[in-house]
Amino acid sequence: ENCHRQTTNDTNPMLALDGFIWRGAVVMLCALWASNFAAAKLVMAEPGVDSSLYALSRFSVAAMALLPGAINAIRRGSISMETAKGAAICGSWVAFGYLGQTLGLLTTTASRSCVICTLHCVFVAIVAEWTRVQTSQESTPFNLMRLIPAAVAVTGVAIVELQGAGGAPTIGDALSFAQPIGFGLGYLQLEELMRKQPEAALPVSAIKLIVVALASFGMFELTPLLHSTTGWAPTLPDFTPILSSPTALSGILYTGLITTAFALWIESIAFKRVPATDASIILTTEPLFAATAGALTLGETFGMSDYVGASLIVGACILAVLLD
Repeated sequence: ENCHRQTTNDTNPMLALDGFIWRGAVVMLCALWASNFAAAKLVMAEPGVDSSLYALSRFSVAAMALLPGAINAIRRGSISMETAKGAAICGSWVAFGYLGQTLGLLTTTASRSCVICTLHCVFVAIVAEWTRVQTSQESTPFNLMRLIPAAVAVTGVAIVELQGAGGAPTIGDALSFAQPIGFGLGYLQLEELMRKQPEAALPVSAIKLIVVALASFGMFELTPLLHSTTGWAPTLPDFTPILSSPTALSGILYTGLITTAFALWIESIAFKRVPATDASIILTTEPLFAATAGALTLGETFGMSDYVGASLIVGACILAVLLD
């Protein structure tokens, strides 16, 4: 099926152009997601707002934003029960990735977490190639060339993020490996869902966000166990620190509506036309946009390692296109 799709793209110039345009859309999503770091930092700097309350607020706002459109799509029959179940599974994998990221950051550095997260492109490439070999009607070998762009991209991110970073491995490093597994399987699942039912992009995005929001609520409830030895009791979230702070409220609305609800909806549409393997490699450009934002807003500077790493990441994206 994927081979047939690729052959069609190669012989139809309009489809090929469409694929390049949507790859560009994924790059724009990276720029949006890169702004999450600065926004989250501003929100969590406000009194009474921790990471669990921020995540719960962000994903709840995002889910509620897409819910009305998703309900209308369901009424029109734009999504089947099978696709809805697949979207819930996809959301569960994404939530698993976020959970590993949150718990991992308690004992590891943001730079290590970022590099470990980018391993999703290697994970996706391995799973996609293994699936291709298993489902091929002919006896075809595992093509290691398909892993080269992913390996180059991860190397580039490591050069950008780990300059001078040291320290022994921590349990947080191990927990952070939930990111490439969860996000990687989420990308593969999303590609499959969009291939089978492309008109279901909106309800699929909404279902994913509902699952992540529920997982965020669970994380909010269990977070006190990580910081207290006095026991646990269920609590209702208090959004007063966010509602009373213009900075926190605007940050939640921006990350919830723009970089989460809108971005994930566009991501679902893009995955109709961009293979998960290519998209996962393009997504490794996110640290470049984050570094650029830091240079523009915080006066940070680019060093030689940043230029080398950026060249490798961009080169990996070009190589992925050439290999296709």
